[in-house]
Amino acid sequence: MAEGRVLVTGATGLIGRHVVNALIERGAEVHAATRSLAHGTTNGEVRWHKTNLLDQRERIQLLDSAEPQTIVHCAWVTDHGAYWTSPENLDWTAVTLSLAHEGHERGTTRFVGVGTCAEYAWGGDEPLSETTSPLQPATLYGIAKDAARRVLEAFAATSGMSFAWARVFMLYGAREHQDRLVASLARALTHGEPAKMSSGKIERDFLDARDVGAAIAALAASPATGPVNIASGTPVTLRHVGETLARLAGRPELLALGAYPDRPGEPQTIRADITRLTRDVGFTPRISLERGLSDALDAWAPGA
Repeated sequence: MAEGRVLVTGATGLIGRHVVNALIERGAEVHAATRSLAHGTTNGEVRWHKTNLLDQRERIQLLDSAEPQTIVHCAWVTDHGAYWTSPENLDWTAVTLSLAHEGHERGTTRFVGVGTCAEYAWGGDEPLSETTSPLQPATLYGIAKDAARRVLEAFAATSGMSFAWARVFMLYGAREHQDRLVASLARALTHGEPAKMSSGKIERDFLDARDVGAAIAALAASPATGPVNIASGTPVTLRHVGETLARLAGRPELLALGAYPDRPGEPQTIRADITRLTRDVGFTPRISLERGLSDALDAWAPGA
């Protein structure tokens, strides 16, 4: 379905730039929206649009110019650490709903939004499933994402617009914020500095950002509707991530487990059921954790 004209918002972000690349590989005509004209490298031709999505006039001009058949909406507030409680979550909920409505009025037939595993109730041991796991977001960010999805599902049901929701779990990759776990450890190890982290006992479901982007592009091109988990389906401990990075860097002595206290109240396991991703979308993650972490080290090496 997404092999036609596709508009990607947040097209220079950690996820969006990989969505753009994957859509190009699928033969789509890609229109990419970003707040600035600076953009990342892609694998083909892309029409870039400098747009402030928070401005209704600019948003409508973007839609009139791009005339997308499909919208893949990656843009949201992403300031590291602050996005969990940022009041901008309210603005982006409104923008997301308006973008879907305005796009539909102009002929958009499919809308793919990007959600978060923080929409789920955390704390259980079972894999989180789109069809059976309870939704109980504990942060403003998670609540805002879940609210946008609920309204869009209802709108799609009454308007006839095809709607899917990519529920992303833990991701990592080149150009992520330097204070995120993988980036902070990779940067320290490649610079010969102590790689400080917690005890690392908790388990998380990590997926390379390139696979995240490819999975969302596959979702956009598929007939699947509703929420779809975007994850590896294989949880690992944070300690395993740290030890793997240190081993690959050849600097195991620099890994400082327990240098930071464990966060109180953190769920022991956050793991996705990826049945819908593999069965309904037909996507299987391609980049192993070992390869992804190796590439992360390369990205943070001095002079890279």
